[in-house]
Amino acid sequence: MSIIETVENLAYKIANPIVKTLLRSPVHNFASGSLTLLHFTGRKSGRRFVTPLSYVRKQNTVWLLSAHSTRWWMNLRGSDTSVALEIARKTYTGRARLWEADSPELRDRVRRYLGALPRDAKVYGIKLDENKLPDEASLSKAAPELVFVEIELDSDLSSTLPILTRPSLK
Repeated sequence: MSIIETVENLAYKIANPIVKTLLRSPVHNFASGSLTLLHFTGRKSGRRFVTPLSYVRKQNTVWLLSAHSTRWWMNLRGSDTSVALEIARKTYTGRARLWEADSPELRDRVRRYLGALPRDAKVYGIKLDENKLPDEASLSKAAPELVFVEIELDSDLSSTLPILTRPSLK
């Protein structure tokens, strides 16, 4: 493991419990519009895990983006892996599909994800153009290290998830 990966893992070990607590607290609205808690089962151990992640929601589909170095995504290998998401303190079940290898389909999904949540581009070293869309050269460089997850929810999220707005600053 490289020094960068070691530092990254340490940062996640420190930050993840704080983010989990925030997302489960009464002040979750601050972050629930773009952060979720993903529940999944370890492929080999059978243990249950929960990890906070940025997400994009399109109706009954939720998208997640991560890097190969995080390794949690390996538990989603296989077809239609059962998962649960906590969004705005409510739990939704669904089936996850994983894209872990660079391909035109992965790149297209990353473009759509970053088009909806451009703040995440910097995390993955992807530059945005003047229209806030991924720069193709930096996307090409980053794509081999990216993982995309698409979750089809079992229930209709749009009818139960409140529309989250940021409080006005006065």
